[in-house]
Amino acid sequence: MVLEDLTREQVLDWRNRAAADHQVVHDHIERYGQTSAQRLFTRAFVAQVQRLSGLGYLDLGYTV
Repeated sequence: MVLEDLTREQVLDWRNRAAADHQVVHDHIERYGQTSAQRLFTRAFVAQVQRLSGLGYLDLGYTV
């Protein structure tokens, strides 16, 4: 996938779907690679998704 070939609307659609379902990021990495995912979704978002997937439970960002 070439990011430059996507329209602004397509990029926003990918990002919105990824925000709602992190599996979209994992699937993208499998198909297109880590670098492509970092460019499309941002490096910070990909890192966050990968960190959260390693937790094994839902993290709502709330600490006591």
